[in-house]
Amino acid sequence: MKTWSIFILLIVSLTVRGQLEQSQRLEFKVSTSTEEYFDVTPLNENGILVTKRQEEPYGNEKWFFFRFDSTLKERWKTEYKLADDLRPIKSYFNKQYLFWLLQEPDTDKITVLRLDMEDGEVETFKGDMLTRADIVHFKVLGNVAFVGGYHNNRPIVLAFSFFDKSIKALPYLYTSNTEISSIELDEQRNRLNVLLYTFKRGNCQFTLKTYSYEGKLVKTTTMPFENNNGLISGKIIPLDEESSLLVGNYAQGCTQYSQGLYFSKIKDAEPERFQWVDFSKLENFFNYLKPKRKQRVVEKISKRKEDGKEPKFRYRLLVHDVITHGDEFVLVAEVYYPVYKNNTMYTNNFMRNINREFDGFRYTHAIVCGFDKTGNLLWDNCFTLDNVEATELLEMVQVNKRNEFLVMAYPKEGKINTEVIDRNKVIREPEVHDLKTANDNDRVINNEESQLAAWYDRYFLAYGYQKIGSEKLIGLPREVFYVNKISYDPTNPRPEPKEDAKKGK
Repeated sequence: MKTWSIFILLIVSLTVRGQLEQSQRLEFKVSTSTEEYFDVTPLNENGILVTKRQEEPYGNEKWFFFRFDSTLKERWKTEYKLADDLRPIKSYFNKQYLFWLLQEPDTDKITVLRLDMEDGEVETFKGDMLTRADIVHFKVLGNVAFVGGYHNNRPIVLAFSFFDKSIKALPYLYTSNTEISSIELDEQRNRLNVLLYTFKRGNCQFTLKTYSYEGKLVKTTTMPFENNNGLISGKIIPLDEESSLLVGNYAQGCTQYSQGLYFSKIKDAEPERFQWVDFSKLENFFNYLKPKRKQRVVEKISKRKEDGKEPKFRYRLLVHDVITHGDEFVLVAEVYYPVYKNNTMYTNNFMRNINREFDGFRYTHAIVCGFDKTGNLLWDNCFTLDNVEATELLEMVQVNKRNEFLVMAYPKEGKINTEVIDRNKVIREPEVHDLKTANDNDRVINNEESQLAAWYDRYFLAYGYQKIGSEKLIGLPREVFYVNKISYDPTNPRPEPKEDAKKGK
């Protein structure tokens, strides 16, 4: 008989505080004796899936899947025990299934786990890759899984059919000095687009290769350099049977540091024209800076332009998937940089740096741009991130639509930071909101791995790990993985400040 006593579910009604409404909350008790990993998959208006991976003796794992509806009421739960020799690599979700790519270490054997979101049925498909590879990309189109990675530092993309368990390599990809920028699914045309960045002997090029569902090469398009502008990344938005939009960031010359954004309408994989938008041409790009520093940067840009010189920028961008907002498209890209810490030692009373150790990523701000179906930039805005750091490069900023407004939010230390924009105007200045627990007497002692996901309509999901004590009861604090359903209504009035705050106390 299965037991689910390790799982605690709490659904509570929380009050409205300001504009942030917190209506339901889930809590899962975290074991103190075994390693556990939790993950949340938003299913739009169909609810959410919570996955718990629990380590068992000898390094095995048992997985528990919990499906909830949009009110966080449980629909079903199921479990699956991983074979001793399998390790999870990548996951992918579409409207009907959650897929996990599992690999047997030091072999070319893989397994794809497919979880049906309707009833929790689990199926597995086993196959043998043609060669060992470092896997980076994993997506599923219909009944074919596409696995992208590198073999001997050269890119490969494998097509794994669930029907006959066959695996074949997509042709014309295995070249040196080439990276897979992204793999984009085109569900309208039942095709796959592989975007490649190649750097050889000081020259670079960005290539789009389009493949049929059967894995045949349909077209190769090498994107042009214009005025030394070269593409770094790309997102493809299908418009109709023939046309798509290609958007992303570009660099001056051959570098991974961005100079600006580009927009282009493409027909039959050929770009009609490129609109290059240098960061200095964005109206609000530098709003994340303090006023005096922003003024100095703007004056420096003006001076360079007066001298006939183009301003140069070096930013790293994490480009999100494009959002549809009415008749417009919205592109969000976060500016970040890697953070290093120095290892030091003392010799003869002198401190010396031994090496620099990678310590994660720090985000400064997010660019938000609106553009139309022809690839014309319509407006831009900026969302400041307050010293947000992460050990992995994740999409921190989440965006929901509320009528004509865009509600932008990100998590930090168990709190939610918000700002509301209407195209290039800021409607509500940045605000910080506390997350509520299940009981008014609860006291949050510690927050870890806070994350936020745009859900459906006006709702977000905030989740992570908390250590919670009680204001009244004496005893050990409880450790939980929480999921909060929250929404933000920009039409609600701001809460009145407390009297002590008005007096500066």
